[in-house]
Amino acid sequence: MSNAKTLTFKRILFSLSITHSAVTAGILLFILFIFITTNDLILGFPTGNTAFVYLVPLIAMIAYFGSNYYFQKKLAQIPKNNSLRKKVVHYQQTCMVRFAILDMATFFSAIVFMLRSNVFYLVISLLLLLYLIKLRPTKVRLIEDLALSKEDKLQLENEDRPL
Repeated sequence: MSNAKTLTFKRILFSLSITHSAVTAGILLFILFIFITTNDLILGFPTGNTAFVYLVPLIAMIAYFGSNYYFQKKLAQIPKNNSLRKKVVHYQQTCMVRFAILDMATFFSAIVFMLRSNVFYLVISLLLLLYLIKLRPTKVRLIEDLALSKEDKLQLENEDRPL
């Protein structure tokens, strides 16, 4: 097998970290751009007849709780007797979907902030972004999330060894 095609734990974690960083940095730059270009910021709770005052927090809560539910449910479906390779690849896919769900909700609230200039929507975007940053993939988090056996943990000790 060629070196470029060899799947190692280190490469999977690196790939997941790059994806997470790109998603997080992209939405952060988008929020910063909107904030800098917004004139006449509105402080306080939104007033008026707008569905966004209900829709943005609702979507944020659905994204938060839904992504956690999805993540836990998908990880629980991984058979304990699967190979470490299958577990880690499944984890990677599940994390990417989780990041995408949170990113979409963050992006939505940032768009509403752009449209309404109300800081309420910016705060929701930033809270979702902070949570997304908190989910940064690490070796320790992966081991805890997958509840790996001692044998699997030992196999991970050599990160450059093919899975």
